[in-house]
Amino acid sequence: MTQRNLAGKLDINVKTLRKWKKDRPKVYRLLMIGLKAESMIANCKENARALEQLIQYEERIESEIEYPRDSKGINTPT
Repeated sequence: MTQRNLAGKLDINVKTLRKWKKDRPKVYRLLMIGLKAESMIANCKENARALEQLIQYEERIESEIEYPRDSKGINTPT
């Protein structure tokens, strides 16, 4: 992300962002870490949705499989 894009996202001037980077490195660092965390959280949410879909798919496939019955008449995977 360019500084111009970042400034736009934060609704601040690019000069302000550059000033923070130079004069307030802790503020700039926390800002950048926060933005990275925001991105990682979004990715985790997407991965969680994909994993849930995979689990549902696996359950559907599992329900379609007919396993042989054991000596008690219970279907069991081999």
